[in-house]
Amino acid sequence: MEALYQPEDIVQNRYRIVGVLGEGGTAITYEAIDLKQENLPIAIKVLSLQRSQDWKLVELFEREVKVLKNINHPKIPKYFDYFSLDTETDRQFCLVQELIPGRSLAALVESGWRFQEQEVKKIAEQILSILIYLHSFQPPVIHRDIKPHNIIRTDEGEIYLVDLGAVQDVYRNLDSSYNGGNPRNGLSRNTLTRGATFVGTIDYMSPEQLRGHASFASDLYSLGCTLLYLLTRRSPSELPLQRMKINFRSNLNISEQFADWLDILLEPVLEDRFSSTAKALKQLNSEQSSAIRSLTGSSIQIKQK
Repeated sequence: MEALYQPEDIVQNRYRIVGVLGEGGTAITYEAIDLKQENLPIAIKVLSLQRSQDWKLVELFEREVKVLKNINHPKIPKYFDYFSLDTETDRQFCLVQELIPGRSLAALVESGWRFQEQEVKKIAEQILSILIYLHSFQPPVIHRDIKPHNIIRTDEGEIYLVDLGAVQDVYRNLDSSYNGGNPRNGLSRNTLTRGATFVGTIDYMSPEQLRGHASFASDLYSLGCTLLYLLTRRSPSELPLQRMKINFRSNLNISEQFADWLDILLEPVLEDRFSSTAKALKQLNSEQSSAIRSLTGSSIQIKQK
């Protein structure tokens, strides 16, 4: 997609473009500086109506803005501004956010970075903590597009979740369920939101999301696929299937307990996955998930399932 702006362009008489951060099918994200905030580095995501030619994409874009306005998490880029610009031939929708210094997990893998099991576990812990926050809203905020491209790692190893453009918040406005910055609980773990727009990235989608249904467990499945990509350096679609389930064990040399944990995330039937995001994190950190040890002097092994 051809860039709408070039370096040194000034947008809204305030934001000076530095360069392109990333490009999607319909939107471009730019690195820029805020001239009114002491040259604060920021990111501007721009959606062109002329290029998208689909008001549904504008709806998704505005949904992302609404959600970002009402959430407050240190590992999700802060919302700063939202505006539209009209030209003779186009209308542009612009979202201004905090700029996270780092690279996506996808970019790191493509550059040759090799993730070991312990670091992958740390990434999983950080993403699960963010998802616990999002899923605790009433109704839950479902990301729907967890993938390596949407996870940023800083040089210090801090993990950020970006791009809420596919976020699902269909029936109720977040403003009515947000109180003083604390998300409320109360949604049944089996609640699904139906009739949503088909969005996301197919290689990382759960079976139910491919059918247009999504819940917190759909994000867990996508997280499992993302972790497999970090460990195997292969897209989940390139891994073998066994009875409709990704068969990754023959392609990995990881501890049995971590493989068992991944197995639960990647269950094709969502009821077979963890009953909550918090439980997935607890299981990952549990002392009961310690390494499987052989009994002294015996060929019998203890395996926790």
